[in-house]
Amino acid sequence: MIINFTLYLLYGLAFFTLGVAILSRDVRFSELGIAKIIWLLALFGITHGFHEWLELLEYLTPSIRTPTFSLFRLIVVNVSFLFLLYFGLFLNIITYYNDQALQTTPGIVKALIGIFALSLICTTTYFDLGSGKDAMTRIFVAFPGGLLSGVGLIMYSRTARTFSSKVAINFIFAGIFMCCYAIASGIIPSNVVVPLVGVKIILFRGVCAFLIMLFTIRALSVFNLEQREIINDKLLRFSQSEKLASMGILAAGIAHEINNPLTNASLNLEMLKDQVEDDEKINQKIDAIDRNLTRASKIAKELLHFSREKVTTLEPTDINQVLRSSYTLLNNQKLSSIISLNLKEIPKIIGISWKLEEVFINLLMNSIDACTAEDSIEIKTYTEENCVKVMITDTGYGIVEEDLFKVFDPFYTTKEIGKGTGLGLAVSYNIIKQHGGEITLASSEHGGTVMTLSFPVMTSDN
Repeated sequence: MIINFTLYLLYGLAFFTLGVAILSRDVRFSELGIAKIIWLLALFGITHGFHEWLELLEYLTPSIRTPTFSLFRLIVVNVSFLFLLYFGLFLNIITYYNDQALQTTPGIVKALIGIFALSLICTTTYFDLGSGKDAMTRIFVAFPGGLLSGVGLIMYSRTARTFSSKVAINFIFAGIFMCCYAIASGIIPSNVVVPLVGVKIILFRGVCAFLIMLFTIRALSVFNLEQREIINDKLLRFSQSEKLASMGILAAGIAHEINNPLTNASLNLEMLKDQVEDDEKINQKIDAIDRNLTRASKIAKELLHFSREKVTTLEPTDINQVLRSSYTLLNNQKLSSIISLNLKEIPKIIGISWKLEEVFINLLMNSIDACTAEDSIEIKTYTEENCVKVMITDTGYGIVEEDLFKVFDPFYTTKEIGKGTGLGLAVSYNIIKQHGGEITLASSEHGGTVMTLSFPVMTSDN
């Protein structure tokens, strides 16, 4: 009796602790897809732990075993497995697509998933009411729900690996023991005695519950690591803004100082062209001087553009329309055919169309320069947490890790000499900040770059 009491007590406590540990985490600002559905696992843990304590109460007080109590316990266990099934379904959607999959999944698909799960639980509950046991629910809801959750946790370890390999291992073990629990609680009846060891299957369920709790709580440290990266990123962005402000003042001075002599040199060169004889070698030299003067003048203009923030009225702007316009302007560029648009219905933002157009052209030109005819560039828009998101993904040669934090610095470029001034991304960064937006860059030297731009949605207060 003491063993059974202890087993049921700890069994329920393991799941209840799992639920409380998850709910105690502040994941409101997390951008990880699992943060949006982890509460389902928490509710499963709390309700399922409560169910095990109900079984303990029934074991300690047999007189409480009435039809009403049995019905209540059946409802509790069914609801708990429904939460687990929902968690498993949504986690696999995130795993097989991306962390934003739930935001971009059509509402009709979510509704169908919900209807399917509810229909399944109602059907199994109907059959279980007749027998007074939860056998059908365990086979058709608990088993697939646990299996989906386990596989989802194992597969999600790939995302967690970007933060820490130890966290990824914890996700894998949590998934493995969740699959074991799915088999032990979903397929094998509670009164089965395991051969060789001679103990009831309930002991293995309890062990699995404890290990699921242990490794899941350890895996939750992924949110701490993410927050640390977000803080570091914000500090870097603040440093970047300060750097750009100082560079802007310096750039304005340099541009003004070199503009006048450049203009004077260009005028004298034009006069010189009319006076020299028709000598091919001399003309080649003059053309070379002219090209370099033009390039120097272009850099001076970009410096002025970088240093000045022209006051323009912000107005309601359709990002999708700006992207279509930018795409049209790039039609005559080489490799423009590899660009594809995947534009969802999104709300308007407050912005300046021509400045945003400049941003997208700069970013797309960089992606085109990093790609070949076999690569692809996708532009996707969607809404997330009152923000309009623009994701530009290319399969080009990528950026090495040490260069990721330098690409927005003025004059920094990885292009060949003469092919870039290193001001395009710096100017784009300033424009994005002017719109109250953010830009993040993810890339790898093994190939592929993802740029995500975020702009606040227009509200009545704007």
